[in-house]
Amino acid sequence: MGTKWITGFIVACAALTLWAQQEEGRNPYTSAEDVAAGADLFGKRCALCHGADGSGGTGPDLRRGQFRHGGSDAGLFRSIRFGISDSGMPRLGMPDERVWQVVAHVRSLSRSAKEIDVPGNAVQGKQLYLGKGDCSRCHTINGVGGRLGPDLSDIGWLRSTRHIKSSIIDPDQDIDRRYLSLHILKKDGQAIQGVPLNEDSYSIQLMDLQENLHSLWKRDLDEIRQEERSWMPSYQGTFSDSEVDDLVSYLYSLRRKTDQP
Repeated sequence: MGTKWITGFIVACAALTLWAQQEEGRNPYTSAEDVAAGADLFGKRCALCHGADGSGGTGPDLRRGQFRHGGSDAGLFRSIRFGISDSGMPRLGMPDERVWQVVAHVRSLSRSAKEIDVPGNAVQGKQLYLGKGDCSRCHTINGVGGRLGPDLSDIGWLRSTRHIKSSIIDPDQDIDRRYLSLHILKKDGQAIQGVPLNEDSYSIQLMDLQENLHSLWKRDLDEIRQEERSWMPSYQGTFSDSEVDDLVSYLYSLRRKTDQP
């Protein structure tokens, strides 16, 4: 009787400790076994976007231990469990314990900034962005620039250096579908080219290459053609290898501050 009571008391205390840690936002699953389980889950569910080693791909590099949507264990838990809207990060339908294990693995990926220094000079990269590349004609940074391409104000939070470099050299390789090349021919012979904004069964809206907005009835159109390519040109050959590194360094530095825990 006494042994059962003591065992029950120990189990209750362990459960209470686990609950308290979760309430405080601390990860209750941090053992070596948890980290290993988290690594397995990461490889199956996260590596496609973040790379097998966490160095990034279409998703950001996780090795720096810096996160836009909260740097605490609780913040990471929320990002993984519920996803992040408008970032491409989906919610993962896993039990809480599994999510905490992924958090433990992500923490284990952290490296010092010195170990993962980004090559290139950000100051020179900014000059290339504004000058030789004329990138602000199509891209906005902190409210300044064009609207034909993605807003780059937070690109350093959202993408890895690898993905940023690939987008500069081969922009057709991985295109955000919101910026596909759209070609429209009206029945009166007028041709309009631009990027899609919205579409339903009866109408289509787009922004043309001069950033004029068009809302058109489909009954007035002869052709709607969307191509799997970007209006952005490749900068392969326009920039030298070192200049590409400079531009990548500048874009990767674009990280607006966040106060989220």
